[in-house]
Amino acid sequence: MELDAVGKAIVQYHLVPLVHQTNLGLEVTMQRVDRQGHLATTPHPQRFGSPQQNRQLRPGFAASTLKIATPVRHTIPTLMADLNGLNMAARRTLAADEQLWPLSSTPVLPEDLSTIQLADVDQTSYQHRRDLAQQTDLQKLLTTGTHVNLSLNEQLFTRLYTEVFHQQYHSYVDFRNAIYLKVAQGFVRMNWLIQYLFGASPRLAVTDTKTRPRRSSVQHPDGRYQPITGDYTTIDRYVAKLTAAVRQKQLLSVNDFDGPVRFHSNGQLATMARQGVYYVEYRGLDLDPTKANGVDANAIALMRLLASYFVMMPGLPTKLVPQVNAQADQLTQQVLAENPTTASAQAIPAAQVLDALADFVKVYGLPNDDAVLLKQLKQRVTDPKKTPSARIASESEPLTWALQQATNYQVAATERPFELDGFTGLDISSQQVVQAALTRGIQADVIDESANILRLTKLGQSRLVVNGSGTDLNPQALTTVLQHKAAAKQVLAEHGVQVPASQTYHSANQLIDDYDRYVQAGGIVLKAADATHKVVVFRIMPERQLFEQVVRQLFEQTRAVMAEEVVVASSYRFLVIGGHVQAIVERLPANIVGDGRSTVEALLARKNGRALRGPAFQYPQSELQLGTIERYRLASYHLDLDSVVSRGTQILLREDATFGNGADVLDATDDMHQSYIEAVEKLVADLQLSVAGVDVMIPNLYAELVPEHPEMAVYLGIHAAPYLYPHLFPTFGTARTVADTLVETLFAE
Repeated sequence: MELDAVGKAIVQYHLVPLVHQTNLGLEVTMQRVDRQGHLATTPHPQRFGSPQQNRQLRPGFAASTLKIATPVRHTIPTLMADLNGLNMAARRTLAADEQLWPLSSTPVLPEDLSTIQLADVDQTSYQHRRDLAQQTDLQKLLTTGTHVNLSLNEQLFTRLYTEVFHQQYHSYVDFRNAIYLKVAQGFVRMNWLIQYLFGASPRLAVTDTKTRPRRSSVQHPDGRYQPITGDYTTIDRYVAKLTAAVRQKQLLSVNDFDGPVRFHSNGQLATMARQGVYYVEYRGLDLDPTKANGVDANAIALMRLLASYFVMMPGLPTKLVPQVNAQADQLTQQVLAENPTTASAQAIPAAQVLDALADFVKVYGLPNDDAVLLKQLKQRVTDPKKTPSARIASESEPLTWALQQATNYQVAATERPFELDGFTGLDISSQQVVQAALTRGIQADVIDESANILRLTKLGQSRLVVNGSGTDLNPQALTTVLQHKAAAKQVLAEHGVQVPASQTYHSANQLIDDYDRYVQAGGIVLKAADATHKVVVFRIMPERQLFEQVVRQLFEQTRAVMAEEVVVASSYRFLVIGGHVQAIVERLPANIVGDGRSTVEALLARKNGRALRGPAFQYPQSELQLGTIERYRLASYHLDLDSVVSRGTQILLREDATFGNGADVLDATDDMHQSYIEAVEKLVADLQLSVAGVDVMIPNLYAELVPEHPEMAVYLGIHAAPYLYPHLFPTFGTARTVADTLVETLFAE
């Protein structure tokens, strides 16, 4: 395995890891269709906003075409996480009867193709699409697929040029161009192998059942919308050929070049040789219909590995490039035209290439994941029926199969709306913020998953978001202070609002010694004084033994407990964003309601079985527990797990109502009297908070709050990073799009 001068320098200076650290981006095109597989006739979803600003979710050639573009990422897992998140966010924005077509082959097209609505982004691009539609087979313009954008680590170029090649090339740009040229030539030569492994369009149209199947009808020359081939001999000749094709009206513009590999720079095509190639674009991947996002991560991993191989191995002598590329095109065409269910005439060369790559991985210490990848891909060579195209071609009713795939993916995207694929390691509120950002074309970077720290970036402006709603719009010092309940209560009191009396205890024995005092007071609220979510309310004090048990359990989970007077009223959470109350929920204590037939145990299981209920803070509605407090409450009703509860009878399992202890959440935004909204907004404004969650006990939300009766609104706490999800997924009432509101506020002009 003989390396060229570049490869030898990479080994000599221990730069192999840099070769493999490629920058990757994906552009995935899909069609929006209805449940019967017809092109959607609705316009590009308004929620995606302006295509000029939203580069992540924008229209393609037709109004029904959706282009999903990821940011540039340095690792494949991060890249696929972005793609998964964008794909799921897009699906959740579609009309109720729409889904994404999973094939590169066209769905059901109208008999009169001229009725297909073209994407109308602006007048210039719309006219270009109209001209293209008149000159080209429109069906070919409606096929879809994936483009892979790949650039090498800039540090690799810098080190190599500085250490070795500064005297062999006229400039740094010339050196970079030479490397990218070698990579592009390699992709052209190996296009046949990529098509064998990942081709997935046996026929150009899914409704065509008569044409003999191919490995990829979309990538075959018969499926391309224009026949111009690229000249990859030099950058100058690549530019010259495309420029001539436009001048001779073979292409309407250079952007219509439909070859398998494109060069990209930061300037115009004419100045590419001087300004330099910044990345190459491989345009030959069919959608993989067995993946919801349309992309097999193995294909991207192979592209990365091939690029590393091409960088280090000898390139072609310049004079041989046209001849070898022409032979490669013929070989690719031959493989594309083969029946995908049968063995390829190139099976032996394909196995040899994969073996050579495996040796390359072993000799130069590339990650073991690449070795595993190559073993998996070799199975497709030995058994062609394992290729995507063969699997599709084997379906007796490809339209029915494709529609079922589309339906399955759409259902999966909507059945757990609180989770965003690719970002499930974040808390629920953070996932919803990411979804709102991605939908609007805002890049979302996970800075620290365990700490729920995000960076959102739009048009060069960045914002940090912590725990779903903590932002730099709020004062940092106050945000820190409000994390502690006692300090937060003191801040509230200093701003003239009613707060319940309280005392903080630092030992269980100290609190237990005051048991009689709280018996006389008529009840007690126990709260962990730090940032934990532990709260227990006794409106009537229990027996001392139970009280002692509960207190000691609390101190096992926290260093200090705040004992607070009981306020008899309903519990409300006001969510303020941008200085205005955007949503209000009432929290109802954990409860079950009897039906006259079911036992307590069955009622608990039924309520916990709801789709949105689950472990606290992992699901938007926390499941009902059966701990010390809940059993005590059941006993107070003279019930046990086997008791049948009368029809319509509500059993309160707790007297406190928090988001983490099984409470029901009722949206009360439209019912709350305006006086309470104004009071909360004034408090938040006085504190100079832009985002806040305010907990208020209110006996009657319909009665006007008057200064003579401050007890009508007792403030329990205030949070600078409040949960968003209770307002997005209430148990009862209207869901409020507060994640969207937060993102819009973060980037308000």
